[in-house]
Amino acid sequence: MSTGALRSLVPALALLLLPCTVQAFYIHLHGIVTEHFTGDAMKGVQIRLVKDSVDRETVITPSNGKYEIYLERGYNYQVWFHRADLVTKHVVIDAREIPLFPDVPFYDMDLQMTLFTWLDGVPFDLFDAPVGKAEYKHSVRNLNWDSAYTKSFQPKAERFMIDYERQVANRDRKEAAPSAVAKRGKRKRVDF
Repeated sequence: MSTGALRSLVPALALLLLPCTVQAFYIHLHGIVTEHFTGDAMKGVQIRLVKDSVDRETVITPSNGKYEIYLERGYNYQVWFHRADLVTKHVVIDAREIPLFPDVPFYDMDLQMTLFTWLDGVPFDLFDAPVGKAEYKHSVRNLNWDSAYTKSFQPKAERFMIDYERQVANRDRKEAAPSAVAKRGKRKRVDF
């Protein structure tokens, strides 16, 4: 072997021996969990990741309400938002059809979630269904939210929230009424 060939072979071998810096594809799911009425960030909300029907990870929001989770291609996910005093919601993210080598190193999914408190006597079975669904679309080569599903779910959720907000207002009026009556019943004593 000539000296020139040996010199060109040494850098090529050195490149093969260097640690590989190529990272695996991932989906970065992140957002902020807020309270429905105030928009305030919510602390202590559990974001539970279920991967192909198996619990995989749970993160809990800090005082700023932010969360982030990393998902892999090739799996079907449910992401649950839960706190004991709040109505639980979830989304479905189907990453099974993402190709082995996508066009980009990762997908970024910004998912903001609003939650609200339980109210006695209100059926919350609407939220047994996912509030959103996402899946990989080969036509656009990206992970997208299912807009048809959203369009069918959104009117039902809006009607539910209008009724829920009325019931909360009625409850608040009833709770405030006894104190207003008590104030009216108290009269200042006047001495003559």
